[in-house]
Amino acid sequence: MPSIKKIYFIIVAAGGGTRFGGDIPKQFCQLAGKTVVCHSIDTFYRYCEKRGIDGTVILVLSPFGKDFWEKRETGRYPDILIADGGATRAQSVANALSLIPSVCAEDMIMVHDAARPMMSECLLERLAKAVEDGHKAVVPAIAPTDSLMEKSGDETACPVCRSNYVAVQTPQAFDASCLIEAYRKQTEDIARMTDDASVVYAATGLPIRYVEGEPTNIKITNSADLPLAEILLEQCSL
Repeated sequence: MPSIKKIYFIIVAAGGGTRFGGDIPKQFCQLAGKTVVCHSIDTFYRYCEKRGIDGTVILVLSPFGKDFWEKRETGRYPDILIADGGATRAQSVANALSLIPSVCAEDMIMVHDAARPMMSECLLERLAKAVEDGHKAVVPAIAPTDSLMEKSGDETACPVCRSNYVAVQTPQAFDASCLIEAYRKQTEDIARMTDDASVVYAATGLPIRYVEGEPTNIKITNSADLPLAEILLEQCSL
């Protein structure tokens, strides 16, 4: 792939955060002085500016999210595109892809979860470099530290070899044409797929490249994760 000229950065922020609890979804909570999702947006813009890449953010929002965004954040980010959230994560991403008019060989798409505010510019660079090197689909991954077992029945499980597995994070990076075509072709079981690399693999059979993820790139799931993320942000900024 030639050097990247444009990155479309899709942030899926339409979830209700039922496991998190509280009055508002986790992606709109405050973290170290700013809205959770804004940490990812700012990191992406900083990365694009340093590399001289044209970057466009597409934010996928629910009706509640749209109302929140218009009242709180639109003034800070006037150029962000807004897509409607779908009934499933895959539909949300498809809605975001529909806002991309056309792509060329130098374009990349990254898809990110709004609840991961800790991604670094270094992680973005590893992902971008792998796509530039010719890989069509790239994910960040870390080795699991816990022992793993596979469920084999009601309340029973069998041990598996931990070294055969990785834990996958976001953002995930793709050759733009490849991801768009995968979503066009793959319709069967797409609602059950939990990430975009799975859609590409199902549609194309292409191997998924993984690069080193970051232990600090945590996903905010429960209310206890917010103070942990704040501590990590303080440590990472030292």
